[in-house]
Amino acid sequence: MAPTRPILIIYNLLQVTALSCLGLPALLYFFSRSKYRGHLAGRLGRLPDLSRLKGRSPRIWVHALSVGEVNAASALVKAISQRWQGAGIICSAATATGLTTLKRKLGHAAHVITTAPFDLLPLVNKVVREISPDCFILVETDIWPNLIWKMRQSGIRTMLVNGSLSSFSAGRLSHLGPVQDILYGGFDLLAMQSPYDRERLLKLGCNPDKVSAPGNLKYDLEVPKIGESEKVLLRKAIGLKPSSLLWVAGSTHPGEEDLIFTAHKDLKRVFPGLQLLIAPRDPKRGSELESLAKEMGFKAARRSSTVAKSADVDIVVLDTLGELLKCYSLCDIAFVGGTLVNIGGHNLLEPAAYGVPVIFGPYIESARSIAEDLMACGGGTRVPGEKELKEVLNRLLKNPCERIDMGNKAKALLQKNQGAVSRYLDLVEKALEKVQ
Repeated sequence: MAPTRPILIIYNLLQVTALSCLGLPALLYFFSRSKYRGHLAGRLGRLPDLSRLKGRSPRIWVHALSVGEVNAASALVKAISQRWQGAGIICSAATATGLTTLKRKLGHAAHVITTAPFDLLPLVNKVVREISPDCFILVETDIWPNLIWKMRQSGIRTMLVNGSLSSFSAGRLSHLGPVQDILYGGFDLLAMQSPYDRERLLKLGCNPDKVSAPGNLKYDLEVPKIGESEKVLLRKAIGLKPSSLLWVAGSTHPGEEDLIFTAHKDLKRVFPGLQLLIAPRDPKRGSELESLAKEMGFKAARRSSTVAKSADVDIVVLDTLGELLKCYSLCDIAFVGGTLVNIGGHNLLEPAAYGVPVIFGPYIESARSIAEDLMACGGGTRVPGEKELKEVLNRLLKNPCERIDMGNKAKALLQKNQGAVSRYLDLVEKALEKVQ
């Protein structure tokens, strides 16, 4: 690949120019928004107490952008903490929900949980110097050039794990010359989700010795086992009827909910007892969705309200964190959001883990390989829009045998593809050999 130093200089000069014009307005914007304000200090380079790292070696820093990447990284981080019990483990995210999920899922495995800094050279230099990791592991995405190249300059081993590169992104990068190198050239190891992702990187000019395809960490999903008695209690606590037909729309975004509610209204004419549990990607939108549902004539309540406990509702809005995964175990059919609008999709395997058929829209860029696997095995269905969503739901609700068959195929796919964590662990060990 081409030398990167001139490109990095241009990148940082552009940052300086942008900051001189937009720095203060951007800072005020971030400070004025609660979703950014809580972790703004961390993004500006302020680190939490690092005393728990003292005396621990090696220091392994794992960065995951947000909730989806944290979920993918969870099993790997736990496995790292077990294999290297003397290691100091630092986990970071870049969003408020990512940080919350880190603390909930990995608070016991990580010694430090923090926010990654903005990719400004002074902030990056400060954070890297203070953490002083031996190995940096980036999960899937959120590649920031100053951070990666500072690691390389400091002799820190850098890995991209669970990486993916769509054909569309690869095509764009192929026309951008040295930008390819600024993104991928700083990594010592590039571990991709599939052979197709690996091949795309090789076509961009990446060193074949650096690039491998150990598999998709998302298949090593950890899901809590839920017995029938717990399901009964959970249904009651959430405000669902004991044995009603239920579909879940998880991780939804604006532009999807009105389509989902319209489909539900039509389905209720055929299945009067049908209930919907909808979980917006941003739980703070719970009141907004409750109001929208009521405007459309539904009896609706938020999970966090006492009204939901009556179980006399058409729609429950899940406005809490950490409960969606268990709720998939309760439903007959699941729709995964971020796919009817151009977001790119969320974790399609969570409902599959509980043997639930999976429906998703056309926008699956962030979950393309899994979506294709689900469609190929018969465990998932892609729908172009509201009309097709309603048709598929109607068919599956009328045919319990087809629902069960689809769910079993989805679960079998998950089980078949598990085991990537051990292969990634071997790569981490390979990286650490270079620093010991």
